[in-house]
Amino acid sequence: MVGEMISIVRELEQVQDRLTSLAQGEQAQKSVLLDRQEELRTQAARLAVSVDSRSATQDLLVKLAYLRRQLVALDRQHTAGPSRVAYRTSPMTGSGSRVEQRINRIERILADRGIRIR
Repeated sequence: MVGEMISIVRELEQVQDRLTSLAQGEQAQKSVLLDRQEELRTQAARLAVSVDSRSATQDLLVKLAYLRRQLVALDRQHTAGPSRVAYRTSPMTGSGSRVEQRINRIERILADRGIRIR
C-alpha cells in the first residue's frame, strides 16, 4: 500500500508540474491534466481510507492530533490575508477541506471503535 501511495503522489507531482508549465492557450491539455489530477486524488483518498481503517487506534490518535494542528496552521495562513497562501479555493477542493474530511473520517473510525473525541 505504501508503494502504491508513493506512486500516486509522484504522478500527482508530475501532473502539477505539467499544469504549471502549460501555456495559456492549451485548454484541452489543461482539462486532461485536471481530470487526471482528480482521478489520482480520488485514488489516494480511497487508499487513505483503507490504510486508516486498518491502522491501530493509537496510530489514528496520533494522526488525528497531527491533522488538527495542520488545520490550525492552514486556518492561520488563510486569515493572514490574500498575500498569504489561500487554501480554501473552493468548499470541496481546498486543502483545508481535504484535511477536515480526513479528520472526520478518522473520528468516525475511532467512534466505531468506541472512542469519542471532541
